[in-house]
Amino acid sequence: MLLQVNNIHVHYGPVAALKGVSIEVGDADFVTLIGSNGAGKSTTLRTISGLNHPSAGEIIFDGERIENMPADKILKLGIAHVPEGRRIFKDLSVTENLLLGAFTRDDQAGIRRDLDGVFDRFTRLSERKNQTAGTMSGGEQQMLSIGRALMSKPRILLLDEPSLGLAPNIVREIAHLLTEINSQGVSIVLVEQNAELALELARHGYVLETGNVSLEGEAKGLMDNEHVRKAYLGI
Repeated sequence: MLLQVNNIHVHYGPVAALKGVSIEVGDADFVTLIGSNGAGKSTTLRTISGLNHPSAGEIIFDGERIENMPADKILKLGIAHVPEGRRIFKDLSVTENLLLGAFTRDDQAGIRRDLDGVFDRFTRLSERKNQTAGTMSGGEQQMLSIGRALMSKPRILLLDEPSLGLAPNIVREIAHLLTEINSQGVSIVLVEQNAELALELARHGYVLETGNVSLEGEAKGLMDNEHVRKAYLGI
């Protein structure tokens, strides 16, 4: 198993945000976390990527304990995080943003090759490579955020609400890109309020409710689960 999150507890002050969450992600896997606002989905991603540290439990990546590592070291190991709200550097150009995604690397030829690869995959970014990032549309900024994460050469890509606030046609375009990225061997952990889309894309899903995993299973099976259909799919 590439990533194992075992019984992690996370607190914000006296408030317990996660109360024993466990998930697993295999090589080239596609996993989704669904649940209502405040369920602990974003906190789970932040804890995996080192932005939060658990008060209990363990996180094992490729056989190595990482729950107390700093975020930059976790990134260098191969876990990249695309946060909610994109968090691009709006005053820098598209190219400058992408190159910052490779800050943990020192293989200049490889960085240049991967930059060309991002531009091949995201044609809109290629057309705007010298444009100030903050002047682009929301969908283009989301593509930039994903492209920047790919510049670190991740083995796992953590994505937090990539469709938030985007037009339906852009959402479908990003969904297609995520499927393509996954097909090339990058594991994906997707947090997404659009539960129907998330379960369509993923192979395995976890339902988080008030800091706990209440359900898990194959994504197609969760789509047929009565509780999931009523609570998250509006059926």
